[in-house]
Amino acid sequence: MNKYINQLLQMQDLEIALREHRSLKGAAEEETCAELRKNIGGLKKILPPEVSVIYERISKKYDIFVCPMVNSACTSCFMKIPVGVTNSVMSTSNCISCPTCGRFLYYDEGHFARPSDEFHQYKGVARFSSQELMLPHMKAKSKGDVIETIGQQCAKAGFVLDGGLFVKALLSRESLITTAVGSGMAFPHARDIRACGLTLAVGTVKPGIKENGDSLSIFFVSAVPMQTSIFYIELISKLANYFSKSENRKKMLDCTQPEQMWKILVQIGK
Repeated sequence: MNKYINQLLQMQDLEIALREHRSLKGAAEEETCAELRKNIGGLKKILPPEVSVIYERISKKYDIFVCPMVNSACTSCFMKIPVGVTNSVMSTSNCISCPTCGRFLYYDEGHFARPSDEFHQYKGVARFSSQELMLPHMKAKSKGDVIETIGQQCAKAGFVLDGGLFVKALLSRESLITTAVGSGMAFPHARDIRACGLTLAVGTVKPGIKENGDSLSIFFVSAVPMQTSIFYIELISKLANYFSKSENRKKMLDCTQPEQMWKILVQIGK
């Protein structure tokens, strides 16, 4: 991948993290937001002038300003990319923009289908999750243990291609800024992972795992393809709002079987 595209992806991740933090925390801590803005500014300063000009223009227009090219098409505007431009994107020698929407492009081998996609038309939460991804009463001693177990389960169930890379990306994102949001909930997630689409897995731990004075007991773990980033923010806002009520958290924590957790999640996702 072109080194400046990689840099732009880092900037985009930081900007999305800032929006996520505000969405989940409400009035987000200014210290945390200031640190994220500082990191964005530092990366911006070392962009080449010609790339910086495009970034300034396109980032004001779109929340997602860097996206993968899959099957010779932009995954944001869904327009086909001319052969010459496609070859330039694949060469990684320059920062190439989509001729239609102007977003920066990078090459991606594409997503893969879930094993049963040819037989099912998914609706609601089943579009991005399954009963296989519900893990009640996990035997975990740390947040890292939870992430490792759920990440590998997502690969085993066929939702992500490489469980090891997924876990590594989840831990890397967690080191950027914690995804714990209070009330015992955390939303570990990773972007730009080979996955069959937006993926959501849920794990519960009783008793909770201590972190910064909170006891984390419900983990919503996600793989987030870049083009689904905005939908993901809406999804986690909905989940955080529902489980902010203690009686709803209790219902989930009392579940001892995956099918019980799945029934709750399906009702929320309708």
